[in-house]
Amino acid sequence: MRTKSILLPLAIAAAAAATPALAQYNEGSVLVRIGASYVDPDDDVFGVTQSFLADDPTTDDVEEVPVDITSTLSLDDDTTWFISFAWMAADHWGVELYHSNSADLDAYSTVSVFAEGVVTNSAVGSIGDFETNTTSLFANWYPLDATCLIQPYVGVGVSYLDIEQDYLRPVYVDDAVDVGLVNFGSDFSWTAQVGVDFNFGRDSAWQVNVSAMYVDASPELEIGYNQPANVPSFVEPDFLPLRVRQDIDIDPWIFNLGVGYKFSF
Repeated sequence: MRTKSILLPLAIAAAAAATPALAQYNEGSVLVRIGASYVDPDDDVFGVTQSFLADDPTTDDVEEVPVDITSTLSLDDDTTWFISFAWMAADHWGVELYHSNSADLDAYSTVSVFAEGVVTNSAVGSIGDFETNTTSLFANWYPLDATCLIQPYVGVGVSYLDIEQDYLRPVYVDDAVDVGLVNFGSDFSWTAQVGVDFNFGRDSAWQVNVSAMYVDASPELEIGYNQPANVPSFVEPDFLPLRVRQDIDIDPWIFNLGVGYKFSF
């Protein structure tokens, strides 16, 4: 897990301090929150078994030995920064735009080949990392009176998870030559959150915010390469076309800790 700088969002908060404060959660109030964001996806986001008929490449006969190849993918977690803007559309009700930026999630692949009743060969390793950017729009409900110093809230909304793959490596390397393809899509789905603001005082515009979010993210995964299969009765391995294209369940929990500032126009 890596912790990234939050100097940029802190600078934004400092700029907001010049705006006249409004300490209560009344209609028209604006809340700016920034801080650290911990992104924790599901541990095992993908798993599939494909069946093939392998042929010994050193013979002219067609052996057609059944071979099963199991592929799994797991993701690491990461800490990055977030920023959000909330507007109180009415008393007790607000709209919040949230963005968590560039969480580097390491991807680990496991491949096992089953033939003639045994595991003939397997491979485990990192295939690189990719950056996930999560942008969400919430409708929040604040149940307490606007003058309360502690303000819990719940929200539901929509979320867009965008994946950048600049550091993603091919899934198989043969004699130092990159072979194969791995590719992730993006996803637009629903999200929900619970949070609480701890205000410094009735006349203070500053607050501390904690929140927990769940994002139902299922982007598409595409994998394509030729997997070597060491069948015990073969002289040389056969290379089988492993091709996968299906949704994966990243479904991250996002935990936020930040500072906030309230004001009105």
